[in-house]
Amino acid sequence: MLRLNKNGGYMMTYKVESLYSPVYELLLSLSLYKRQTHLKYLEVGTKWKEDVENKISDELLRKIQAKNNLAFEDLSVLLIISCPVKKDIQSFINWLRELSPGEIYELLTPYLDESMNISGNLSLQRSEYIELLQGWNEQYFQKMDLSFLPALEKEAKLVEKRIKKDKAEKVINSTSRFIVESEAIKKVYLIPASHIQPISLVDQFKDTLVITYPITKENHFNEVLKLTKAMSDERRLKILRFISSQSCTFTDIVKELDMAKGNIHHHLSILRSARLLDIHLKEDNHTFYYQTHKGITNNLKGNLDLLLQ
Repeated sequence: MLRLNKNGGYMMTYKVESLYSPVYELLLSLSLYKRQTHLKYLEVGTKWKEDVENKISDELLRKIQAKNNLAFEDLSVLLIISCPVKKDIQSFINWLRELSPGEIYELLTPYLDESMNISGNLSLQRSEYIELLQGWNEQYFQKMDLSFLPALEKEAKLVEKRIKKDKAEKVINSTSRFIVESEAIKKVYLIPASHIQPISLVDQFKDTLVITYPITKENHFNEVLKLTKAMSDERRLKILRFISSQSCTFTDIVKELDMAKGNIHHHLSILRSARLLDIHLKEDNHTFYYQTHKGITNNLKGNLDLLLQ
């Protein structure tokens, strides 16, 4: 969050760090397949599910489908952050395999509040997680065209340099369209990703945020097309107008526009995909506050100018 200082300016109360790891992209793709949320709004599209199932074995598919509790998987991003060899998938797996349940517990508990807990047999959970991750890596991830990984690493390094020069809140917003306004947050990790293109995701662990954001592709034709398509619907324009002057919750938008929740969710997802929304993260970490991104006209004009040069 930003607080006023004695000179009337703002100061941050959190630190920001840029991270890269192919392990995180591996985990992200596995989680995306298991949950299959946002697929129709992502560049991978709904056909991706079928493509994945054509690559992986029936045995691995059954194991993924039988995995009902993803709590350890969700927390494992914290293990990736803590791992000293996070730039290599097999090294990470070997490192995790060597950890004792007590060491895993000690690494995770500082990030957990009263609403989160590590229950059950940690050794068993770790073994099941490694088995799924290893199978997913061998049967899906390593069979992909992994030429995007160097681009993710390059992006993380560029953002790391930007953090040292620019205001951290500006870097967070320009990469992910999130705005951190919670006094509880002390650390923010920015992780570039490919599978969730073009939507950013956020996970909160006590006083820590992990923000996953898509890397920007220099394709002005597609950017203009995405922006104009998103703004070509009367209902989406009404949403943008309503939230242009203040941040509003999903419930606020539903009440104002008197539309079905499913329709509102659909339109917000399209606007998010076009990066037309800022999402304010306030004290209630279960609620998004949406606001029209202030740079809409500049983004559209800039991309149009470059397209028409």
